[in-house]
Amino acid sequence: MKVGDLVNFYTSAWAMAGANSRYANPGVILNCSDSHTSSDRRVVAEIYWRDGKITREHESYLQLIKEI
Repeated sequence: MKVGDLVNFYTSAWAMAGANSRYANPGVILNCSDSHTSSDRRVVAEIYWRDGKITREHESYLQLIKEI
């Protein structure tokens, strides 16, 4: 994932199922950074959503929208 990519928020985890409806898909990536901890390294992206909100999300909750 890189700046400018279009993404959707998505999770299949039952504990977060309600979160899917709180995001105005799609969103565009404004910024990407690595989240470093001693046991984990993953990308965190700042997303500008269709409704104007900006959030920071781990890449595991983002689905890249492919070109058609």
